[in-house]
Amino acid sequence: MAVRRKKRTSAKAGCLLWIVAFVVLLILFLVKFEDIRSVVQKTGFLDALNHAVSKPTTVQTSEPSGSDQQTSPQETAPAAPVPQTPSSPQTTAPAPSPTDSGQTAPPSTSEIPSEQVPEPSPPQTPMEKTRTVALYFIQIHDDGSISSQRVKRTIPLSDSPMQDTLEILLEGPTESELRANLLSLIPSGTKLRGVSVRGSTAIVDFNDAFGYNRYGKEGYIAQLKQIVYTLTEFQNIKDVQFLIEGKTRAFLSEGVALDTPLSRSSF
Repeated sequence: MAVRRKKRTSAKAGCLLWIVAFVVLLILFLVKFEDIRSVVQKTGFLDALNHAVSKPTTVQTSEPSGSDQQTSPQETAPAAPVPQTPSSPQTTAPAPSPTDSGQTAPPSTSEIPSEQVPEPSPPQTPMEKTRTVALYFIQIHDDGSISSQRVKRTIPLSDSPMQDTLEILLEGPTESELRANLLSLIPSGTKLRGVSVRGSTAIVDFNDAFGYNRYGKEGYIAQLKQIVYTLTEFQNIKDVQFLIEGKTRAFLSEGVALDTPLSRSSF
């Protein structure tokens, strides 16, 4: 009996000791609660504990055998794609506006007023090179006298300036020159068959129409004078030899010799 009482007494004393220790620890915990909480927050112990509790556990399963890999069509069939209708808007991120970064976007062509849109300039063609030549026409005065009149023309630059000049002369005066009473006594229908140079002599060949002038002797002299004065404007030409249909004639008309070259001093 004494042994049982002794055991009960020691058990009560042990329980009382645990109760006292628990009370002391509780009092210390309550007194140091703020310090304990700040230490726990600094160390991040509670966050780590919550993350460990909320993290799902992954269960590793063994790979199925060949027979297990065969599933029903309902399990392997992919989900049917949802068709997109044209009306369904696509959620795309809008491009940043230039005004968001503080920069002003340049206006498009449609935003520029019509009067400010530059019109395309027409293609520029290279300027044609020209030269100025002198032509001689006839002016008949009130007393019936005839004089030579010099006019200037601008013609395109070419490798045959004498031929071009004679072709222009055969065309006759312009309207403004006609109003100034300038005429050409070269017979109408006269055609230039060719022109060449030998030394300081220009050799010109006309068709047969050049040999008939309705104004008589004065008309023949005037037509020869027009051509001689025009060709001797070229610095290398001193006189002119006339041919008709490729041949030399002794006389163009009565008293008008044509067998030798004619210069300005011949008139």
